[in-house]
Amino acid sequence: MLLTKWILIIRFIQTINQSICVDLNNITVEDIDTLESEYEDMKCVKLIEHPYYIKSRNEENFCPVPWSHAVDCEEVPYEGIEIVNKSLTDVVQRCRSKKKFKLAYTIYLNAIESIVFTFMYRFCEFAIEMNKRCAEISFYLKLFSDKLTELIPIINREWISPEPYECILDVYKKYEKKNNKYKFKKENGIYRRDLFNCMELIKNKLNFLKEPHEVSMKYMSIRKLKNYHNLNNQVIRGRLALEQHCSGYKDITGDKYQSYCTRCKREHIGTTYEIYIVAPCGHGWCCEWCSRQLTECPVCHQDIKSFQVLNIETSVSIVTEKYWNLQTRCAIDRRKVRCVRCRSHIIDDDDHSNRHIMIPCGHGWYCSKCIKENKCSLCPREVTDKLCVNLKKKNE
Repeated sequence: MLLTKWILIIRFIQTINQSICVDLNNITVEDIDTLESEYEDMKCVKLIEHPYYIKSRNEENFCPVPWSHAVDCEEVPYEGIEIVNKSLTDVVQRCRSKKKFKLAYTIYLNAIESIVFTFMYRFCEFAIEMNKRCAEISFYLKLFSDKLTELIPIINREWISPEPYECILDVYKKYEKKNNKYKFKKENGIYRRDLFNCMELIKNKLNFLKEPHEVSMKYMSIRKLKNYHNLNNQVIRGRLALEQHCSGYKDITGDKYQSYCTRCKREHIGTTYEIYIVAPCGHGWCCEWCSRQLTECPVCHQDIKSFQVLNIETSVSIVTEKYWNLQTRCAIDRRKVRCVRCRSHIIDDDDHSNRHIMIPCGHGWYCSKCIKENKCSLCPREVTDKLCVNLKKKNE
């Protein structure tokens, strides 16, 4: 019993001391070691020939970085590293021996990305075929959403694109009330088309890993469809899980969307726990140190009455009650963001921002319509005010 407690204490200390900040332009061997320890179940998977993840050009092979990493170098050369029919562990070890740390890290993330998207793609395919047979999928949708509960934090943590799972969640939000929780009594071509659109987002990234024999679902009976779907669930269940002692959040620097504190220009990605927004003008952001020094806004020069700390979260509570709102990857992400209440995309105009937060909790983002509500949808704290946040662009 005492030994067990000591092991837990040591593991906790290791977790606290472990760096969770990764610089995409300077991947180290420590980053590789950490990634391997976090995803133990991925080590033995085998990689196969793939036109997207192994791009050939002028007799050289290149490895693309995961698609939501906007970096200056979007491809990494393989430089003599063989990967086809090799285990992920062997490939990473070969890269490590040749000091190709960025290549090893990228291949590992690509393997994670591909298995996640393959799982999502096959569920959409399964749902389409079940609808053609007017079969109910509510039970299998629950199993799928339970698995997404585990996968979405991994997707956000590793900065893999959230667009595919958001597409699927939006489809089922759309049909939840229309069809008695997805109990379709007849074929629905529009529903199938919506799922097909989600499949189109990821069709080029499937099957980077060697998996059980893939067959067409097109002519399967309902019983065979269910059996094949269960097999696909078992594949991802046995291969992708984040170790329990690992941090659920990771800072990633070296991204093109990385922003600076408006005062000291210190380069930082802008994680939620260090972002201070000036009130009442709503300009930002600035770091905690500079928030103590400023008396007027460095953008518009208005007198500062107070600072608001952002507490931005990503809403995913659509399919199942097990979903929790997730900490956003980057509060200053200039790509599409969604309202935490209605999940509609928030698009900033050229002249002003449409991103709003509740005060004093700092939760958001809320769209211009949902911010009119008098209650925060993420916490029970009483709302005393609201603020439109005007994020300063990097080149200003």
